[in-house]
Amino acid sequence: MHAREAITQLLQGTPSDRLARAIFGGGRWAYKQAGLRIEDLDKSPDRFADALANIFGALDTDIVFVGSGLNTFPAEAIGGELSFREGQAPLLAHPLIQKTEDAKFLDSININDSPQSHALIEMITRLRQQLPDRFLCATSWGPFTWGMILCDWNLLQDKTVTDQEFIREVCELGVRISAAFFNPLVDQGLINGIVISDGAATLIPLDLYQDTVLPCERKLFDLFKNRGVSRFLHQCGNIRSQYALYPDTGADCISLDSGVTVGEATALYGQRLTVGGNVDVIKTVFGGTSEQIRDAVSECVAGLSRPFQRFILMPSCDLPPDTTLANVKAFLACADQV
Repeated sequence: MHAREAITQLLQGTPSDRLARAIFGGGRWAYKQAGLRIEDLDKSPDRFADALANIFGALDTDIVFVGSGLNTFPAEAIGGELSFREGQAPLLAHPLIQKTEDAKFLDSININDSPQSHALIEMITRLRQQLPDRFLCATSWGPFTWGMILCDWNLLQDKTVTDQEFIREVCELGVRISAAFFNPLVDQGLINGIVISDGAATLIPLDLYQDTVLPCERKLFDLFKNRGVSRFLHQCGNIRSQYALYPDTGADCISLDSGVTVGEATALYGQRLTVGGNVDVIKTVFGGTSEQIRDAVSECVAGLSRPFQRFILMPSCDLPPDTTLANVKAFLACADQV
């Protein structure tokens, strides 16, 4: 059984005969490994696909998170101007949303209006051909994190206290943007899963998350519920007050930051969904020795009563671009040593 089938079955509750493993994100890391500049993707998507295939094809990772590091690209489709800065994921040069009506107005989104997203879809198309045995999971921002991308941060912070309707409309816009990117990938059968990263949602009050943001996360996942793809939610930051709510999003897999142990999470979630995580990516995968990585993986897995069921070993968050290849390989190899 190859990795794509194994992960698909694992997400459906079937125990695996090996510990599932993946590098969460890893897009900017891979581009740096290959000497590629993100802003050049539209000039040669095939070259990017070939580079990713060479890098991830040589790694024992079951999942490849395609589009990682490029989550802001679809904002071009609503008039966003991308800003490329050395060593950073692309963001927007200027905020797009100042008032509720701005978000409401953008009710129809055509991803073809984003040249960079079009190139990204071309890259994923070729990557699907190159890595037929891997589980490909397309990435996007979660609804509230889209708000942080599209709005001035000080304005957004103020609105979390004073204007719940504004937050709701911005999150609804985030749902439409992510769906516009995911739809052609799903329609063409290019991917096996979708993932949204909504770490900015850990910066807001719990009741606002529960009443306004989480329903938008669930709305996005519901759009793809019966379309043959698995749904991943990645949450990072101060997740402890929220993590009990994450199953309510409708995700099939929750990728957790290191703020809680996977033992806690699996005990709480039971057999409802799969947990991904959550070895500290900065202290361990990036900054640790091979021995420290092995110890951290062992500690993580030790908290699980059934590690071959409903669990995927992953770092706690996206892989820093300067992580050594040796550490990445050491982390993945640990899955066969515990």
